[in-house]
Amino acid sequence: MKLLYLLPDPELNGGTKVVFQHAELLRRLGHGVTVAAEGERPVWFPFGGTYLDRTQTRAAERYDLVIATYWTTVREALDLDLGPVAHFCQGYEGALEHLQPRLAEIESVYREPLPTLVVSPHLAPFLRERFGRESAIAPPSLDPRFSPMDRPGSSGFPWIAVPGIFAAPVKGVPTALAAVARLRARGLPVRLLRFSILPPDAEERRQLEPDRYLCGVAPEVIAHEVRSADLLLLPSREGEGFGLPLLEAMASGTPAVASAIPSIRGFATGAVSLVPPGDPEAMADAAERLLLDRRAWLRARRAGLAAASRFRPEEVAGIVEGAIAWAARKAARR
Repeated sequence: MKLLYLLPDPELNGGTKVVFQHAELLRRLGHGVTVAAEGERPVWFPFGGTYLDRTQTRAAERYDLVIATYWTTVREALDLDLGPVAHFCQGYEGALEHLQPRLAEIESVYREPLPTLVVSPHLAPFLRERFGRESAIAPPSLDPRFSPMDRPGSSGFPWIAVPGIFAAPVKGVPTALAAVARLRARGLPVRLLRFSILPPDAEERRQLEPDRYLCGVAPEVIAHEVRSADLLLLPSREGEGFGLPLLEAMASGTPAVASAIPSIRGFATGAVSLVPPGDPEAMADAAERLLLDRRAWLRARRAGLAAASRFRPEEVAGIVEGAIAWAARKAARR
């Protein structure tokens, strides 16, 4: 099939990364895949297909399926009229606080009767019940740069990794920072590694100054730091579409504590310590148990590696290809 993925821009973030993962998997299966976005081809992902910078070149060919990858690209994909259209949903944008002023626009887009690819199973019933949409699951695949190294247990001065944009409420970063502060108050000599696509703002620094902060660095740098960390905290709230940093920590053999929300329960139950969202005390308690109990830490490491193996590229490729074929049939009928 000839496929076009329509991105807003090629920004380095989890959602964009999953789009390129899918595009590359499908290309390797023999499909003709083009990614179009407003900006130069990103250097941080080794995509071997065709890339169009939409500020310079407009897509003009016909495609078997055009995949809109964000709510703002759905109407654009329809207006381009380059082929049947499907929507790849990595989380319902109408649940995000900063987009509430545009909620009416978002809901109007979601009422378009498009076949939808969802990154997590919990999104399918929501979209069906709220908007009458049919969905197929197209999960992320593991980034091979995230892999484990031999570890006997947690270190004496453990590093705790916390990903995400502080100012984005859905990421829940203040909860994780409060949990780290509680661990220090209990006498644990933990060090804080923060990474985000944005630099730290004054409010974050007032809450807790990190020992190290990585801003917009290449995935291979993040992969090295995550596999070296002793623990990852993912305090996301209910609107989180998947939680890719958690999966990458699991694949790196790094134990984690995460929020017990639908997207995370879908792939991390039994492999990660899950706590109520927004509860820094519960997060600190779970983190302390892992950091002070070597056997518990090693059990969590093994469980995370086993659960993450379900997302190996060779496992995911066929699932994504099947979802694309389903969406193409549905979209063509529309």
